[in-house]
Amino acid sequence: MGTAPESLHVIIEALRLAFADAHAYVGDPQAVEVPVDELLSPEYAAAKRAQISLSGAMASVAPGRLNGQKTWEPSDGDTVYLSTADWEGMMVSYIQSNYMGFGSGVVVPGTAISMQNRGAGFSLEEGCPNELAPGRRPFHTIIPGFLTQSGVPLAAFGVMGGDMQPQGHVQVISSIIDHSLNPQAAIDCPRVRVVGTDGVLAEPEVGSDTIAALRRLGHNIRAEEGRAGFGGGQMVWRNPDTGVLVAGSEPRKDGCAIAI
Repeated sequence: MGTAPESLHVIIEALRLAFADAHAYVGDPQAVEVPVDELLSPEYAAAKRAQISLSGAMASVAPGRLNGQKTWEPSDGDTVYLSTADWEGMMVSYIQSNYMGFGSGVVVPGTAISMQNRGAGFSLEEGCPNELAPGRRPFHTIIPGFLTQSGVPLAAFGVMGGDMQPQGHVQVISSIIDHSLNPQAAIDCPRVRVVGTDGVLAEPEVGSDTIAALRRLGHNIRAEEGRAGFGGGQMVWRNPDTGVLVAGSEPRKDGCAIAI
C-alpha cells in the first residue's frame, strides 16, 4: 500500500530533492534563466535518483547544480480546485486562488471580484530567482494536474494546499499507478508533508509503526493532528480500456463527486 514505510521513504526523499531544486531555480523565465531542459533530462533524473538510498534518509539536500546555495521557501495560501469531464472524453482541470485569506483586499470597482495577492511569492533576497523586480511574475503554487496516455486525456486532478500541491500530486498518482488504488481510495490514503529543508509531517492515520520505521531511517518526522495541512484533492479518471469515468473527492475538506 502507499503508506508502507518503504514507499513513503522514497517519496519523502524525492520531494526533498525536488523542492531544493524548485526553490533554487524556479522563477519567471522571462527574467531569470531556468534550466528546464537539464532539470527534466533523463540523465539529471538518474543522478538525483542515485542520491536516494533505501537504507536511510539523506542528512541534507541541496540544489543539483548550485550545491549549498541558500534556498528560499514560499509560504502557504488557500485555493479552490475542481475537475470535470463529459461523455465525449473532454476534460477540464481548473484551479483558482486568491492566495492568503481574501487575497489583496482590493476589489475591482463595480464588481465582487477580489484581487489575489500572489505578489507575496516574491523574495527580497538579492539574487534569488524570485527576487522582487518590475515586470516579473512571482513563484506560485497554482498547479492544475492533467494526465494523458498516448495523447488521450486520462485524468484531470489536483490537490490544492500551497506547497502541498505537488506533494499531494505525487502521493495520489503513486497510489494509483504503483499501488493500483482507485481515485477515491488514492485520495483517501493518509499523506505525509515535507516542511522546510528536513522536516516531515504525517497524518496520524499513517500509523505509529510506519512513523517509527521512518524515524529509524533518519527522517525528522512527527504526526500532525488535524488534516487541513495535507491538501484537498479532486479527480476524474477515465478508464483507458472502457472509457468509464471514475471520480474521487477529498474527505479532508468540503467537496463531492457528482454525475449528471
